[in-house]
Formats: sequence, C-alpha cells, structure tokens
Amino acid sequence: MELTVEAYAGVMAELAAAGDARAAVLARHGLDEASWHAIDAAWQARLSEAMDEEGDGVAEILSVHSAAYAAAQRAQAPAITLEQFAEVTRLLSASGDLRASLSRVGVSLAEYTRGSEHWSGKIATDPDLERRFEEVLAGR
Repeated sequence: MELTVEAYAGVMAELAAAGDARAAVLARHGLDEASWHAIDAAWQARLSEAMDEEGDGVAEILSVHSAAYAAAQRAQAPAITLEQFAEVTRLLSASGDLRASLSRVGVSLAEYTRGSEHWSGKIATDPDLERRFEEVLAGR
C-alpha cells in the first residue's frame, strides 16, 4: 500500500497521539505493523533524501509533509483548557520536567502543544485571558 505524503503525515500524527491504541490506528487505515514499517521506512528515506539535497530553500516535499503533520496534530489533539495549559506551564517552569508536569495535570504532549498553539495567541490579545493565565501561573 502506498500513501501520499499527506496521508503518511496524518497516520504519523495519529500514532504519536495513540498511546496504547496504536494497533487500532493502523487497522483503521488498513495497515498492520509490518506494512506500516515498510511505508514509514520508504517515506523516511524520501524525506531524508530531500533534506540532503542542496538548493535554495526547503524542498517542497518537506514543506508539504510539515504542513500536513501540523494540521493532523491540530485535528488529533483538542485544545486543553486555559487552566490546564497554565498549570502545565507553571509546573514546567518550577521543575523543568516536562513529562512530570504533563502527567501531574493529566494531559499529553500533543494536547499541551495544541493548547500552546491555541492559547498563546489568545492570551497575547485578550487581557482577561492573560489575567486568568497569570493567576494560575502565580498559583492562585
């Protein structure tokens, strides 16, 4: 089975967020571990080759893959609440331990990344959200 670069990026993003549901994700796409391994190896080789090519700018396939992966990640991970985002940020700032901070709040890295994308722009433009975020950072 051959996948487009967009489909490949989508499956990669799903697998990154799947945890113990990896087999279910693969099955939903008509794949098993062996077929995924072959597809992944082929795409990794193509992407590596594109990175090694000399030229101006970024190879188109890398740009397409990156955009497709980012879009798939956004679709996979719902935005966490502002309070969850702020609490992970507070814990991370205090401890420097991302894994422990995420675990303590009960969110995945994909959810936190999506939350960061979602909330950072909003906090920068909305004084009320900024105030709420700062309150959680301060432990109030």
